[in-house]
Amino acid sequence: MMSKITITIGVALIALGAGFFFGTGSTHVTALIPAFVGLPVAILGGIACCGSDKARKHAAHIAVMLTLLGALAGLGRGIPAMIKGGISAPVIATFLMAALCIVHVIFSVRSFIAARKAREAASGTSGGSK
Repeated sequence: MMSKITITIGVALIALGAGFFFGTGSTHVTALIPAFVGLPVAILGGIACCGSDKARKHAAHIAVMLTLLGALAGLGRGIPAMIKGGISAPVIATFLMAALCIVHVIFSVRSFIAARKAREAASGTSGGSK
């Protein structure tokens, strides 16, 4: 389930970057930043979907790390740009990227917590670190 969400978020980020790059007639490669974040996220989602258990876990954690960085970068660029110049297409794209990334981080953290609880319930432990 989470791998499908990861792939969907990755594809949405690619579409966002490509849409704003081509839709606004931008000549700046920076308009493709959401796509540059989305491509590895979508690939990692595919690995999480079809890989071994160990590969799935690593791919999921790397994907959430990328989207966390994407959210921080989006907010870090978007807020000052909005304060300086108001709402524009690049600012909207930046905030949309941050929002998609935040959604992925939230879903991922919830999934990680649920997986840990399920592992603990299956092994009969009640938590705590070792």
